[in-house]
Amino acid sequence: MQMRKVNTFLAGVAATVLAASAAFVPVPFGNGANSSFLDDEADDQKGGFIDLGSNDLRMLPSGEQDIGGIPFQIAPASTSSDKACIVLGGHRRTYLAQSAEVKLAKPLRGDCLYLLHASSFTSADDKPIVGSLHLVYEGGTKEERHVRIGRDVGDWMASRSYRNAVRAWTIYNNNTQVSLFVSTFPLARGKKLAAFSFTADEGLWVVAGATVGDRRKPRQVPLDLRISRSYKFPDLYEKPLPVYPVGAKPRNVVFILGDGMGIGSVTFASNFLRQRPGALVMNQLPYAGLATTYSANADVTDSAASATAFACGRKTNNSMLGMLPDKSHVDSIATRAHAAGFAVGLMTDDPFVGATPSAYYAHVPVRSYSEDIIRDAAKCDFEILLGYHCRRYFLPKAKGGKRRDGRDILSEMTGKGYQLCETFASFIEAPRDKRVLAQLKDGELDEESRYKQLTETALNRLSQDGKRFFVLIESGDPDHGSHANKPTQTVLGVVKIDWAARTAVDWSLAHGGDTLVVVMADHETGGVNATVSPATGKATVHYGATSHTATPVPVFAFGPGAELFEGLYDNTDVAKRLAQLLDLTL
Repeated sequence: MQMRKVNTFLAGVAATVLAASAAFVPVPFGNGANSSFLDDEADDQKGGFIDLGSNDLRMLPSGEQDIGGIPFQIAPASTSSDKACIVLGGHRRTYLAQSAEVKLAKPLRGDCLYLLHASSFTSADDKPIVGSLHLVYEGGTKEERHVRIGRDVGDWMASRSYRNAVRAWTIYNNNTQVSLFVSTFPLARGKKLAAFSFTADEGLWVVAGATVGDRRKPRQVPLDLRISRSYKFPDLYEKPLPVYPVGAKPRNVVFILGDGMGIGSVTFASNFLRQRPGALVMNQLPYAGLATTYSANADVTDSAASATAFACGRKTNNSMLGMLPDKSHVDSIATRAHAAGFAVGLMTDDPFVGATPSAYYAHVPVRSYSEDIIRDAAKCDFEILLGYHCRRYFLPKAKGGKRRDGRDILSEMTGKGYQLCETFASFIEAPRDKRVLAQLKDGELDEESRYKQLTETALNRLSQDGKRFFVLIESGDPDHGSHANKPTQTVLGVVKIDWAARTAVDWSLAHGGDTLVVVMADHETGGVNATVSPATGKATVHYGATSHTATPVPVFAFGPGAELFEGLYDNTDVAKRLAQLLDLTL
């Protein structure tokens, strides 16, 4: 009898779940879809999302997805020519479609029409109308709804919800943090919806999905601004670090890059760890400056253009790596140093096809051309190439990879003498007489103090046999944390960079003091503003955005030539001044 009651209860629960699911009917766009979720090349006006290149929505999962508690059917898109969503260009992209219509296979009755959508290229401040939603009911009755930015939809880089626009989905798309909003539009009572259409007005409007269903309050992406862990951070120096004579030149360069690590992130980490600003190891380096970061075609840079600037000393368009706007190639300081006999290492806790390491060896017009980036990596012959795994771009499709050219670059590189390391421990223990290709599993560098061992190992390897060296040591965590407004990760990234700085300075002091250590960011992310309460010592962080900003970034320097990094200058000057100090020509 008891088992029968349990079975009856479970059957009731199942029936309730099925009934709730049946109350919502996702609506396929069919011929109404006019764009893909992904784009091949920015500003080519050839279609593909909103024509921003790889800054797109290709990471939105396809199939039926529960987004904010509402089921949506997301169409698949594997090329830029697939028709999966609706994109209207409005006044900002007049060459894109200005209207679209969706006809239902059969009329549907429901309380509401839910849209999964976003806008772009406009501000929510004045609540402009992004466009109009036109509802057509069975029998011909029509309704029109003005859709306002800041009320019924939000910019896809916004970090908040609005009155009728719940921020229900968000992800870092390898360019910036992007979001989609669920909005609720009540339907006429007792009538069946037969079709709906969109017309553009201000800005740009992306509609990824639509569902007819009962009234339900969509669920927003939760924001948690608490720090959820403790950190092991390096000790400060008890005495001021030595200052070298003006005009001295370094033998080696350790270039430490905190992706997205603006002044706000550095200040917040210091406030949280030591309850006061300016209390990190990087703050103790004798020289400090600020670098502007704009790109050739935008006030706010992306990571590709900024990396090309500080690696190659030239401005380029957003999304381009090692290439100028006219698509001519430019060499990086690492490439020129290697040609001059330096040992070179590139290390990151991001995938190795990320923008920062790639700018030192790759030449591609779009940063998402990962197969081409790995092709260029195979040519560079640098001594250390370390990042999180991206094996699929090394391997042909026949071996489970994504390479369309059929090459097995992993085998090619091991055949050329690279030691493949797939764990942090194997990198530490790798034979010193071999170059290293390290493809680590995600999370292997999440323990911040590993950056001490990582830095020591790299400097010892690169300096063997008396070679001069140039090494990049990057953490992407400040960027990822600030994009997602996650202070735990923002602080983690800054602490990693501080470990690298402390270790590099200690190494230099123990090895003749002829190594220049430069710490900087590629751009600021998140509009971070940090405070600390004098009464309680509690640190507070405020994120003003989920995107990059145009705020100049901090630069800290120690060692011979460090005085060149004082003051205000452009990010292109970093590469030029390093080249000057190393007697290289860019």
